[in-house]
Amino acid sequence: MQIDSDLQRNVETLKKKLGQNDDIMFYTFSFGDSRQKACLLYIDGLTENKLLAQYVISPLQKESLAQKEGMIEDLSAFFFGYHHSAISTIKEIQQFIFSGHTILLADGYSAGLAFDTKTLMTRNLEEPSSEIVERGPKIGFIEKLRTNTALLRERTSDPNLVIKEMTIGKRTKKKIAVAYIQDIAPDYVVKEVFKRLKSITTDDLPESGTLEQLIEDEPFSIFPTILSTERPDRVESSLLEGRVSILVDGTPFALIVPATVDEFIHSPDDYSQRWITMSLIRLLRYSSILITIYLPGLYISLVSFHTGLLPTRMAISIAGSRLNVPFPPFVEAFIMIFTIELIREAGLRLPKPIGQTIGLIGGVVIGQAAVQAQIVSALMVIVVSITALASFTVPSYAYNFPLRIIRIAGMISAAMLGMYGVIMVFLFVIGHLMRLKSFGQDYIIPIMAQPGQDLKDTVIRIPTLFLKRRPTRKDTKDKIRQR
Repeated sequence: MQIDSDLQRNVETLKKKLGQNDDIMFYTFSFGDSRQKACLLYIDGLTENKLLAQYVISPLQKESLAQKEGMIEDLSAFFFGYHHSAISTIKEIQQFIFSGHTILLADGYSAGLAFDTKTLMTRNLEEPSSEIVERGPKIGFIEKLRTNTALLRERTSDPNLVIKEMTIGKRTKKKIAVAYIQDIAPDYVVKEVFKRLKSITTDDLPESGTLEQLIEDEPFSIFPTILSTERPDRVESSLLEGRVSILVDGTPFALIVPATVDEFIHSPDDYSQRWITMSLIRLLRYSSILITIYLPGLYISLVSFHTGLLPTRMAISIAGSRLNVPFPPFVEAFIMIFTIELIREAGLRLPKPIGQTIGLIGGVVIGQAAVQAQIVSALMVIVVSITALASFTVPSYAYNFPLRIIRIAGMISAAMLGMYGVIMVFLFVIGHLMRLKSFGQDYIIPIMAQPGQDLKDTVIRIPTLFLKRRPTRKDTKDKIRQR
């Protein structure tokens, strides 16, 4: 429906469509020498009143309209130098007003103007809450898209950095920004990103986690194939390695594609410390992943099936600690793992001071009480506690969930088949990782197939001076990082 030149008719039409919303304001007034009738439409609370007064009302009060036979010749010229958009349909009015714009309609003019007067409801820039910064810039993304793109521009002053915006969502229009460095990122990756984004037909995009699920390669895999982060420095380093970042308005979490398995284990702080220290820490992380996945299953298989593999004195000690325990090792492990998961989830949902207290006291008290009640053995408490501690060494919180799932699968297989079950789970996980892809790039194969180059910055990290080339598995246009 087109905007009518009769202001009263437009107001009546809009009140029928929008009148059930008490927060939508219809402000009718007169301006100009001939007291031309006009109406402002805006959402109370979503519009900044100072911007409304400065950019819309004040210019109308200061100037007089050049009229011809009672018609406004050019309403847009009135606001020369002020950011506004011309609109001609009722549907456009609805789209603009619900995004925080102010609509100006004038009698005798069959079009309107939309002013960007949206109030800035944002929090201050602060340290990322989900990623601890040991050494580096202590600043993270916030919920405002334009602030996040500005942070990215500030850190990445490369003129080849491209930021393209688009809107997703049929009902709630949500802006997203795609960032990449034009002469580094592979063309096929960039094209694939835009292809998947344009194919989305959802009503709403509440958070970048929803977008991640809509564009990922393997929706049925337990492993994430898209990396998320709150840190601008991590996005910057990823762009310089040929990857593409996706930022969503309304969330501080940016997405990075494609992603390989080692990137979930690495941290941006790895490059701020000396190489020997960080190489040892990386080895500790990889060892912790193996402990998280296989230690409970290994313990169950040795105690239940393969006691002959244990040293005699250790086997006697374990048998003595389990003498009065009524449950088999699998049930013991399951009870303790389930308890640890309950404490972890309770600590996350409660306020921080209470959550930390519950996590510390709950683990100690419940573990000690379970041993004294002879529900579980003391060694099982130690095994589960070490497993829980090892799981927290992975920098990516999202990568922690698949490790916990594999741990349960390893425990079940070990209870059924012993060591053979643990080995089967290991082979299955490796085979699954080898077939995964992320936006056309392999998830793990290049790390194993090209050790000469990529292993310099994978399991360990050699001195930065010798990292002259970008990772070959990223298939970048510009291969050289240090010249």
